[in-house]
Amino acid sequence: MKNLLIGFRGIALTVVIFVVAILLTLTGASLLFSGLDLKITGALKVGTIAFQVADSGIQHALAVIPAGTTFPYSSTTEVVPSTPHPAIAGFSYSVTAVNTAGETQAILTSTARGPNDTTKVVVAYIGRGGFGLGATSLPGSTAQGAETNFSGTSFSIDGNDNCNAAPPVPGIVVTDSALAAEITNSTTSDGGLAANQTTLVTGAGSAPSVATIKPLGQSVSQIADRYLSLSHVELPPANYGGNDNWGTTDTPRITWIKPTEENAGATISGNITGYGVLIVDGPLEVTGSFTFHGLVIARGDVQVQVNGNAGIYGSLLIGESTDEDADAGYELDVRGNAHIRFDSCALSPADSWVSLPKKARLLAWQERLTN
Repeated sequence: MKNLLIGFRGIALTVVIFVVAILLTLTGASLLFSGLDLKITGALKVGTIAFQVADSGIQHALAVIPAGTTFPYSSTTEVVPSTPHPAIAGFSYSVTAVNTAGETQAILTSTARGPNDTTKVVVAYIGRGGFGLGATSLPGSTAQGAETNFSGTSFSIDGNDNCNAAPPVPGIVVTDSALAAEITNSTTSDGGLAANQTTLVTGAGSAPSVATIKPLGQSVSQIADRYLSLSHVELPPANYGGNDNWGTTDTPRITWIKPTEENAGATISGNITGYGVLIVDGPLEVTGSFTFHGLVIARGDVQVQVNGNAGIYGSLLIGESTDEDADAGYELDVRGNAHIRFDSCALSPADSWVSLPKKARLLAWQERLTN
């Protein structure tokens, strides 16, 4: 019996050693898999962040692509260089663009890079969306002189859509950030809004609603020339008083106040209503009850003064003055009880005749798997 018990002790020791070995193996495996889980979780987290950074690149590109009617990317073009993410350290993105078949759509490729060679790629298809103009637009105007003047507290420049069919646009858009700063710095000596006038310019963004955009795909003069290549009514430079209609809601038209060798521009002092497109070469002064529904384009040696009970419902587009003496004055002077308000419905005829500049718009996107 004693020898038998001794034999069982040997077997018991072997079993104990075997069980301990199994437990150690399981414990080691558990620790190994736990470490792998941590690595997988870390890689997944970094990859998710990189994906979000790539999407940020698409949004950045949409913001910097100029408003226009088509896209100019005949070959792969860098639209956003390698840019560190402003809020996530260690990550950056870059974006290229190329047209699809035709010029009305383009493909954006945003590549995000992060720690440990992490790379994520997002491909987006874009087209043209809402209007790329403000209620008032001064593309090309710079801050070298006082380009704007605002008087009183009864006027308004409103980028909220008057017919509630489109998203709001800025009240005023410019292409020179220094000019935007002058308009919004509450200093009137450089042509800016006074502190008690900032709430009179409304629309997309903060109040005052003034935004800096990329230069348009075409100059103001080129846009005007496209309209003038169509059927239009020509009027001489003059002081227009009395009552008149320059187009109606049922029959909008393109009206051109055509300059002569002696004169240019117009003064509107009467009760005139218009629909469609109005193009003025030279100074435009509105002092009467002028109401226009559509697109007003002022170009050439231009100074636009909107006064009295004038109302422009659509968009006012002002080209940079080509004359140094004329440019010494204001290009936009708003005073009195004048109102300039964005109206997408009133712009419909103008947009049907000649496609107006529009912002880039996201159509679809997907992640591109990388090796």
